[in-house]
Amino acid sequence: MRIVETETGALIVNGVSLSSKQTEIVKYDGNIIVSASAGTGKTRTMVSKIVYDLERNKSHKVIAAITFTIKATQEIRERLIIDATHNFIGTNNVFAIDEVIKPFMKDVYGDDYDIDFDTDYNNKDYLFDTFDEGKNLMQSNGTIYSYCNRRNCDIHNKNCAATNRNFVFELALDIAKKSKACQMYLNAKYFGIYIDEYQDCDVEMHNFFMFLCEKLKISTFIVGDDKQSIYRWRGARPAQFVSVTKNSNFQHFELTENHRSSLGIQNYSNLLFNHTSNLYQQTQKNGDILVIRKDVDDWASTVIGLLDSTSSTAILRNYKDTCYYGKSNAKDDAQTLTRSGLEFIYIPEAPIELITTSTAWLYMAVARYIMFDDFTVYDFIHEVPTEGEVEKKAVNSVKKHLVKVETNKEIKEEFDKAMQALLLFFNYTTVDQSHIDKLFETINDSQYIPSLSYDLPLHCSMNYHRSKGLEFEQVILFFEDFASFKKVGESDINNHYVACTRAKSKLIIVSTFHDDAFAFKSKLQELFSGRKFTELVTIVPNESD
Repeated sequence: MRIVETETGALIVNGVSLSSKQTEIVKYDGNIIVSASAGTGKTRTMVSKIVYDLERNKSHKVIAAITFTIKATQEIRERLIIDATHNFIGTNNVFAIDEVIKPFMKDVYGDDYDIDFDTDYNNKDYLFDTFDEGKNLMQSNGTIYSYCNRRNCDIHNKNCAATNRNFVFELALDIAKKSKACQMYLNAKYFGIYIDEYQDCDVEMHNFFMFLCEKLKISTFIVGDDKQSIYRWRGARPAQFVSVTKNSNFQHFELTENHRSSLGIQNYSNLLFNHTSNLYQQTQKNGDILVIRKDVDDWASTVIGLLDSTSSTAILRNYKDTCYYGKSNAKDDAQTLTRSGLEFIYIPEAPIELITTSTAWLYMAVARYIMFDDFTVYDFIHEVPTEGEVEKKAVNSVKKHLVKVETNKEIKEEFDKAMQALLLFFNYTTVDQSHIDKLFETINDSQYIPSLSYDLPLHCSMNYHRSKGLEFEQVILFFEDFASFKKVGESDINNHYVACTRAKSKLIIVSTFHDDAFAFKSKLQELFSGRKFTELVTIVPNESD
């Protein structure tokens, strides 16, 4: 049985035992928002809730499990175990586009919008300032572009729009409000919507999801953690997550018991925020957190001496490919540690990881088919979204297309033709050439192999944004990465929280002589509310604090 209730009332879902709080969440009927601190099992709770609700559902309706990344979508699919063929499990953009915009934009805007279209959020030639301009460009070019703002505009600079407005969700909400057919469709199809990482929602996403919940009365499950909001630079507004916790339409639950990190690391991370500082538990300092007081040029040998070389280890940096203001980056650090005697593999961002449309799965699967010998055509078919009707696609036909693509992986013109044919085979009639270009670049550069692998190297180095959702026995950080020009903001504390809670048993922090390192350490001392820094960490070498 997928769901077993013990004598105490606790649930076991898909063979996984839930805590009393997780059980309470899963059994609750109604709109739910869960504040889940790092390592508390938020994904397990969300998946268990989906399984529980699907098992009890006796209607024709299905659910939508909505995430921010393809990786998170894959994780939910793998954990569900049950047959979720007719349910939507995908990213937020794909949900908005495939379930609202494409089928109902003609209903609202007229026959001129009876078109198929693609998305190109990074095209700086077609940035726009108003909603109507975005609509007109979509109609004339068959493509959804982005608003012009200070982050993506190199031309207008400070004269362009200052906010990170989300055109996709602004469009989806406009259609959902105006189209009765759309409202009837969503009501008839979905009995529940489950949204992961809600603290990363922007204003337009939040407004859209609240419309589905409050106006269409679709039961909504939200999980997130405002402490882990690290995407404010692209529009995330964690204040909206907090506002839902106070919304009378939602029952608010909290998960605070960290099942990942050691007590020392939990204490350190909980003290970063006022509302979790009460979770601090008195314990003897046991070397879980080590701070190296060394110059940036000679930290590597000391770090290696403190590591268990047989345990998973990640060095997490703010800067990926370029040094900023005298600071190092993840790639350089991997090379430095390797030269010092312990091999570390740098995990860069592959070009195809920038693809966020409904075709993103296909580019990722093609890359893995070409770059990994053990990734077969059956693995490829396993990646096909359920809405792609994989059962109706003949294995031999898929393999012929893949062989054609792989055979021409170094011949650009023929490669383009083979990919276009594969896209058409899966009924993707609009082909974005820039996506094919990103795939071509990815498969012809071996540095991206670790980025696409399902298994991380034992010792790796990456940007800490990339590490979200991952865990390692040992993590190496730099204080200097969490301040800019000796200033420490709220987002810096969030970033530090995410980075340090990736560690399970040991957290090593390098405190260089950079001014930003001193600034961040001073901020920590302020946050620790009277507790001495040396109460929480061990200084290496043993010097007076």
